[in-house]
Amino acid sequence: MAVVTSGLRGLALVLVGAALGCGDSLVDDAYSGTPLFTVPGNVTGTSEHVGSEHPDVSVAVFWSLRGMPYGEQDVFVEQQGTAIRAEYYRNFELRIFDEPGPEHLITRPSGAKVGVAWLGAYQDTNGNRRRDDTEPLIGGSPGRVLIRAPQRLSAQDSPTGAALPEGWYFVSTPLECRPPPPDEPPAPAQDCGVPLGISCRVDAECGANGVCIHELIGPWPGGACAIVEPPPSNCRQKGSVLLRVPEEESKAYWLKSCNVTADCEREPPYQCDQQLRACRPTASIAVEMNDKGPPPSYCKPDGPSPTPP
Repeated sequence: MAVVTSGLRGLALVLVGAALGCGDSLVDDAYSGTPLFTVPGNVTGTSEHVGSEHPDVSVAVFWSLRGMPYGEQDVFVEQQGTAIRAEYYRNFELRIFDEPGPEHLITRPSGAKVGVAWLGAYQDTNGNRRRDDTEPLIGGSPGRVLIRAPQRLSAQDSPTGAALPEGWYFVSTPLECRPPPPDEPPAPAQDCGVPLGISCRVDAECGANGVCIHELIGPWPGGACAIVEPPPSNCRQKGSVLLRVPEEESKAYWLKSCNVTADCEREPPYQCDQQLRACRPTASIAVEMNDKGPPPSYCKPDGPSPTPP
């Protein structure tokens, strides 16, 4: 089992998004039947390690052991049997057939268990179907993580800062990693006549108070109706959640709120992003090859103080 720290030179964790043959599995014939969870994605970016002589990489699930305490150096452990061969700009499906082991999970102060994983890319130079210490991570998924909640998590235990039912989730980063303050403003209660979340081509299809989003922290296939903040008519609609653009706090939109993906009534990649509890096109992971190191944490900088994992 190879353990990786974020201080290693050349370490880069980025969501891999293209797999040879739509994600050719590297696992043996023992892995068959219905996967527990399937991760769709593609591979983008550039890496000095991958070129015409080495056009493909191996992409696997790497569980984070130190990402929740912000400021600590993260440690990553590969889940054996998850690796696939991936090529640039080809979609893949990474199938997970086994639950993460105890060595992949974080224990919260209450005793609850939770797993948070990045997708990592490396070149399997010796063909042994696993990452060795001599094979650096050269790509990863800084914009998304995979969360496995083996049991229901309270807001205090959840990496999203909100209660999380048992299940598997794609979640956008950075995560809150703590419950919201008790004095957070109440949710909007007005009816602004905007069909939040439906597909659209132009703003006119979203009503007088709405806009049609096609690009917001990535593409929105088919468009989606939202309300810009601050709204021109000063109407903030009930059943909406505010999404602020990272590193551009003045830019924000009210999106359709949700508890589960079925609430969104949209096809993938739209889902209920459990970090925000809003309908967003985040049900896909992009693995970016850029030879940069991973972030020190998947939490926001004002997340919880360091504690043992």
